[in-house]
Amino acid sequence: MRRRPAVPVAAPVPFDPAAARQARELLGLSPATLARAMAAHGTYPAPAQVIAWETGELLPSEAELTALARSLWCPPGQLMGGRASSVRDHRLALDLPQEEAARQLGLTPRVYAQLESAPRWTGDEDLTYLLAQVLRLTPYALVVATGRNEELQAALQRAVHGRWQSQARTVARLVPTLDRAAIEHALRVLHDEGQTATGLWGSERQQDEAPPPGPEDQELRFWRLVTGSAPA
Repeated sequence: MRRRPAVPVAAPVPFDPAAARQARELLGLSPATLARAMAAHGTYPAPAQVIAWETGELLPSEAELTALARSLWCPPGQLMGGRASSVRDHRLALDLPQEEAARQLGLTPRVYAQLESAPRWTGDEDLTYLLAQVLRLTPYALVVATGRNEELQAALQRAVHGRWQSQARTVARLVPTLDRAAIEHALRVLHDEGQTATGLWGSERQQDEAPPPGPEDQELRFWRLVTGSAPA
């Protein structure tokens, strides 16, 4: 008998129990009243389930989070505590249905669903740029949501130790919402700083000091150079 391929399990929806409880209390709703209000949005939790969400014992599903936010008259992102990281998370934070996201991106719902559920976003440069506009993603949030951190770090490493000019196109493809001139400036600075650090590290007077910056340090420095601040 042939085995069916395993269906990937979606990651839990980011959720802030305290924010949900505070939003309910501000409206003066009891858990039972809120549970009844959510029925109008297609979900039917018991009051005990609402309490379990607010104590952190349970996490709501995607549909439950959307219904909860609509019943509390607040954006889903408010109930996520600023923890959105994936493409799906950012879409949910905007209360944007999957079908509408697909329409704005010029994709069929099926194709969009496949792209969103993949471990890494595989859309081309133009589609990635449009994704950032639709989901209102900062350049850093775009890299995280599309799973491109490691690729970016590798490109920065090559820029530091080789010809930085050859990596400008790669970085622009990974983060198409960044200005090309800003990318080139950052790569040039990283290269110059890296070459200086390498020279100092090889001298005897540097042997007992901290090691040169690693990939994560270089990425942090990159974001400071292109945006003027550390990524949030």
